[in-house]
Amino acid sequence: MKIKYFYFFILCLILTTGAPAQNPIDGLSRWTMLRPKSGFEKQFEESYKRHLKWHTETGDKWNWYGWFVSSGERDGAFIDITFGHRWEDFDKPIDPKADAADFNESVAPFAEVLIQFVCTNLTEYGSGTQADLSAAQPQIFRFKVKPGYESDFEMFLKDFRSAMGKIAPEQKFFWFRVEDGDQTPQYLLFLSFGSFAEREKSKNFLTRITAEIPAMRTYFQNSVAEIKLETLRFRADMTSIPK
Repeated sequence: MKIKYFYFFILCLILTTGAPAQNPIDGLSRWTMLRPKSGFEKQFEESYKRHLKWHTETGDKWNWYGWFVSSGERDGAFIDITFGHRWEDFDKPIDPKADAADFNESVAPFAEVLIQFVCTNLTEYGSGTQADLSAAQPQIFRFKVKPGYESDFEMFLKDFRSAMGKIAPEQKFFWFRVEDGDQTPQYLLFLSFGSFAEREKSKNFLTRITAEIPAMRTYFQNSVAEIKLETLRFRADMTSIPK
């Protein structure tokens, strides 16, 4: 009997320690954009904090990052993103009925959900770490790609990190590919900035990197249909990162 328990213990150890832990920013991320109702911006902030507290007190292990859009066509909107997921994670969030009930009671009276979509973090093309997500004033470039030209755009991405390293070696960034819930094909570039002054080093980076590697310019021009830019403001008090 003791031998059976011993093998059972070893099996449990293998199952719990054998699988590699997923990096908190690898895999999939789910993005939700909310628009606070006019005149209720403060109430929205406080209600969202209460909803985050519900997640914490319920034992939610997901991370939740929060930003306000401070410039761009969606100025004033709030974005929350949860990183480091697999598709099956979205089938089993923590207590979805209670989550929806708390959200509808606390947050919904003061904001409307504009859009929710899922992205893959293309870690092989980025240079950022989890800490870089908390930069104070990041920018997001949205690249809408011509249908059927995804491979051209990803050829552009293959040289992006090395080219960026030559013109702005300290710049940290992430690349995301939209998988579900928004227009596709679409790619998002998250540039991590701590201040306005930091942007000087990466100014006109698209022109500079495509001049650095001419083939990149060809792939970029062939594949990109539209570019949009937004500046964000990180809110640590509207962010939850479980230890």
